[in-house]
Amino acid sequence: MTAITLKRPVEFEGKTYSSLDIDEPTVGGIEAYEKAQAAGATETAALVAMLVVETGWPEGAIRKVRSSDFKIIAGALFPLAEPAGVTGG
Repeated sequence: MTAITLKRPVEFEGKTYSSLDIDEPTVGGIEAYEKAQAAGATETAALVAMLVVETGWPEGAIRKVRSSDFKIIAGALFPLAEPAGVTGG
């Protein structure tokens, strides 16, 4: 598991989100990613769908994460996801 502290915490619906733990994706997270891609979502949108499942954060909070933090999150997640068939980055 990798703990990631955001450089800039996210405020969403009265709650502050400042860190998250990235672990090997669950089947549910992989499924959300694949469904989003099958529906024509971009790589970024598919990753957001996966992160909603994996982190429990609301989609709106994830969408407010700054791009520099998002790159770190994706970089931590995808090496763990590759054995399950998910690639990206």
